[in-house]
Amino acid sequence: MLAEIRKYRFYGISIFDLVSSFIGIILIFLLVWKWKFQNLNPLVFVIAAILLTIPIGIFVHVLFGVNTTLNSRLGLSNSPN
Repeated sequence: MLAEIRKYRFYGISIFDLVSSFIGIILIFLLVWKWKFQNLNPLVFVIAAILLTIPIGIFVHVLFGVNTTLNSRLGLSNSPN
């Protein structure tokens, strides 16, 4: 079932992976905001989360040796199978 959901792509990137990453990072950033930075605007944290989702994803995939289309295009890994 997961393979079926992940087959829809936008420029070689799985839409499901991208959306789930955005949601996960936004939730983490909002929890950190609520825990430590309540005096700052939460919109700033949401924008930061959106801007950092792809770099964090790239780092995690390189760290664990997962070959992805984006990392391959950036020259950080081999082409995915």
